[in-house]
Amino acid sequence: MEKLIEYILHFGNLNQQQIDFIKSKATELELKKDDYFSEAGKIPKYIGFVLEGVFRFC
Repeated sequence: MEKLIEYILHFGNLNQQQIDFIKSKATELELKKDDYFSEAGKIPKYIGFVLEGVFRFC
């Protein structure tokens, strides 16, 4: 979660209340090889932030 906050802070400032709000809403998800983050034909409900590895999309 800290990497996401660090990345956001590159574009502006956040106060502690805003940081706490982001942390309360964000969840960490680990995807294995061949797992899907989103599938064709379905409405996306999430956004992603890649910490390590490669994320392929079509």
